[in-house]
Amino acid sequence: MNILPHKSYHVYNLKNKERVRKDEEKAKQEEEARGERANIARAKQRQAVTGENKDEPPEETSNQNTDPIQNHINFWADLEKESLAVVSTNPEYEAEKRAKEKKWEKQFTMYLGDVVKEQRPWSKVEGSVSIYDPLLIMKSKLDTRSKKKNKVDTREKRDRSYNKGKESNSESSSPSSIEKLRSERLAREKKERLRVQKLLNPHMVNESEPTGRYHSQFNPNATKAAHELSEQSSSDRYNNRYRSRRYKPY
Repeated sequence: MNILPHKSYHVYNLKNKERVRKDEEKAKQEEEARGERANIARAKQRQAVTGENKDEPPEETSNQNTDPIQNHINFWADLEKESLAVVSTNPEYEAEKRAKEKKWEKQFTMYLGDVVKEQRPWSKVEGSVSIYDPLLIMKSKLDTRSKKKNKVDTREKRDRSYNKGKESNSESSSPSSIEKLRSERLAREKKERLRVQKLLNPHMVNESEPTGRYHSQFNPNATKAAHELSEQSSSDRYNNRYRSRRYKPY
């Protein structure tokens, strides 16, 4: 039961459990005392009936089991009482028993009071003021940022110096490689100019090269002649129509 464990009326509270244990021990002692008084009374009654010596102390006869029904005499009653007294009053045994009970309770019971005692305020912790100081936190952040910036700047400077050295090495290379690169560039520019010129002036294309789309087809010459004939007939029709539409004064 973990409901309000720090309250005084909690069932499994240590104080309440100790109180219950003491009450049980007290009830047990009272029960033993009542039994002892009953035994003494029965012994006195038996002495009165049998006519035994009345001056004999009743403790000796009380050690025997004088139940008239059983008629049994217990010769070890004193030893049993001594053993019970030793067990009940042994402080080491009681301390060990309480320690075991407390250990067992801690495994299954949670007390809020113990948790509160274990916690300490942050101001009492050593070094907590310097850790949680906002000014110190901001200063550390700025220092970290400046370190990162300096690291980046040094890296950029190193890269620039490396690139400069690379460029100087390329400039100091052999003139033959430079001339080769220049000639390749000029050839590319010339090729690009020719391509643009062909696109803008298709009639200037060399006739020796295969033009058109029928050079790889079956019977390309016949196809080309048919196209030329169709183009000529279309031009003739256009000329005839144009001549027929010309103005005729007579």
